[in-house]
Amino acid sequence: MFHVKQSPISAPEKCLLCDNKELTKHLELKDYFLTEETFHIYHCPACSIMFTWPKPESHELPAYYRSKDYISHSNKKSDLQSRVYQFIRNYTLRQKIRLIRRFTKGNMILDIGCATGEFLNQCKKRGYTTTGVEPDEQARGYAGGVHGLNVTEPGELNNIPPLTFDVITLWHVLEHVEDPDERMEQIYRLLKPGGYVFIALPNRASNDASHYGKYWAAWDVPRHLFHYDRNSLKFLAEKHQFEISDIRPMLFDSYYISLLSEKYMNHSLYFIRAAYRGFVSNFMAGMGNNEYSSLIYILRKPGAKIKAADAV
Repeated sequence: MFHVKQSPISAPEKCLLCDNKELTKHLELKDYFLTEETFHIYHCPACSIMFTWPKPESHELPAYYRSKDYISHSNKKSDLQSRVYQFIRNYTLRQKIRLIRRFTKGNMILDIGCATGEFLNQCKKRGYTTTGVEPDEQARGYAGGVHGLNVTEPGELNNIPPLTFDVITLWHVLEHVEDPDERMEQIYRLLKPGGYVFIALPNRASNDASHYGKYWAAWDVPRHLFHYDRNSLKFLAEKHQFEISDIRPMLFDSYYISLLSEKYMNHSLYFIRAAYRGFVSNFMAGMGNNEYSSLIYILRKPGAKIKAADAV
């Protein structure tokens, strides 16, 4: 763990997504995962986005991921939290592929933020032609060396020929992206007409987010730079000429996020508390508002119609 002596935090001059200057401070919270530094979350009423402030410089961001406990890039940890994460991940990998097949039969797939390549490896086994993008050198090496995947750095996105992919996925990645507009422009360029984008994001409007407040683990400042709800994602999608075809829940996320949140609060019996809160969050969402802990936004690039495949 490292600590940085912070200067007083001044307010941002404008929204980082739409340039609106009328902003409100939503929360003051800490990086409970690693540094204990203080950050603010600001809300823009014009586009509905929330964003982390101050936003670290590009060269500073990698340091916030350097921890043996950052398990999204790890397949070797054996503690309870990691085993739960890996069990859920293996189940949801299959569910993601089933979901993709419901919308398109195209087999050219790009996974942005592919980490160690577990999802793309499953896609490859099912006949997809796969490409991955991952900023972490160690994770790229694992994906290529262990799974034999073609994984490149984010900077190479601009060198891929346009209209290459039928499907582009970002599984809990867009919240980490420094410039969402640039990333959406790249996606639009790379996607074939009628192609689909699957974007999984934490949902700040969920019951678990409301319950845990500043301790909600999916704030994850400053690694999560932007914090989305349905309205802000709709704004971003329409700004870049995408249609929202569907929105689906990620039912397991409420349990995992609750587990981390309970640990941040130093609660005893945190595993039992998290199981209860995860259930309550899903129950409340299922009762009518559909605001689950995480949502998958399924976007379509207008153009030639692609016949939806039957569910597998």
